Amino acid sequence: MSSVFRTSYAPDAKPVTEEKLKEILGQRKWQTVEIKISHQDLKDNIRFLNDAVVIRESREGVPLMTTTAIYGPIKKDDKVVLTPNEGTGVYIIATNPSEVTLIDQLEALAKSHTSVKEGNAVLVHSNWVSSKDGGKLPNLDPSSNVFGATGSLYVNENAVIFPVLDVTHPDYEETLAYYGAKLLKPQEAFYLGFKDTLFGMEYDTSLPDYIRNYALSPIGGGGLFVEHHPFPHIFLPKPTTNGEVFCEAKVTLGRKVENATKSDPQIRFTTFRIPADGSALAIKPSTIHNDSFTNGKLAVFVANTPADTVAFRQTAPFANIVVKDHDPQVEIPQTPNF
Repeated sequence: MSSVFRTSYAPDAKPVTEEKLKEILGQRKWQTVEIKISHQDLKDNIRFLNDAVVIRESREGVPLMTTTAIYGPIKKDDKVVLTPNEGTGVYIIATNPSEVTLIDQLEALAKSHTSVKEGNAVLVHSNWVSSKDGGKLPNLDPSSNVFGATGSLYVNENAVIFPVLDVTHPDYEETLAYYGAKLLKPQEAFYLGFKDTLFGMEYDTSLPDYIRNYALSPIGGGGLFVEHHPFPHIFLPKPTTNGEVFCEAKVTLGRKVENATKSDPQIRFTTFRIPADGSALAIKPSTIHNDSFTNGKLAVFVANTPADTVAFRQTAPFANIVVKDHDPQVEIPQTPNF
């Protein structure tokens, strides 16, 4: 799911009043949200967070996806541990640490892994056309792309089958590295080092028919989408507690083929399962991604920036064309030769 619907990307200029905050929190979409963050962080960032809290519904008004919690924040100078079952979900262990940032590590991984084993990714011949460049899809549900308008990924394939890698796959970490991604183990400390603050928005997609009746619906989500944006993502599935599984998390990552020609742009894709044991998936800024095939509660850490989102659209040539000769009983004037 795209994560933060913003009408404006400007930072909140001034805090809202307590009365206005109470009015915002009284909206229907907030009734399912467990607020883990401090009251001050909530108040200072309420316009951004209010855009991030959504309900996605069927045409009959039945909720298919809800926002269930807010975690964090992760601030620029904080070294943290993710604690989804405790406190704000983010525990600060140091400030201004003198170490390489997680973003630097992720960028280095992508730079040093320029290929991926055959079978671990699908190669898609496709042309990315942003909404601002003429690819905008009309008539979608306003909450479908929470970053704004949705563009088009024109795919010249008859079918696209994403390979799915589980954490037990021998090439799991190497393939993640190709996309500039890394699996954070439970209780693993990291210094993100992003310039802006990130909040963890937890969404529940376990409600019936979300994928079929919303995400892939022409008037709902508009079909499978992918996106990228200037901030890094952290995907945190709701951990399994006492044998109860809260989330089957599947995140699809993409990387443009650098040596592809302009007339034949290409993207490689792989889908990764994230274990629901307190682990989280971190991806570098501008990584192409999608998490629509997750079933359960997934926290997605997001920042207040624009994003570029496109939905898959087929561009294969139309094959069902017949050229039928004229009826021989009908005389057709001949063109004279000069």
